[in-house]
Amino acid sequence: MILDAVVEKDGTLIAKAPKSLKAKKVKILVKQNDHRGSNWDAISAVLKEADKLDLRRRKLGDILHDLRTFRESE
Repeated sequence: MILDAVVEKDGTLIAKAPKSLKAKKVKILVKQNDHRGSNWDAISAVLKEADKLDLRRRKLGDILHDLRTFRESE
């Protein structure tokens, strides 16, 4: 389960918990939001793997022609 929370300047954690968690002990794992972090690293890794596929290079006109042909065939 993922809960959105806010940490105040004094260190107080504020999160709205569902009723199912009331009066229960929970463990909090912290993952910081770093937009330059893991998401971009994952995207970069996928693109590097795609470059290794050595796909046949195609001209833009050929790609557009194939897309139009595909659309018309439906």
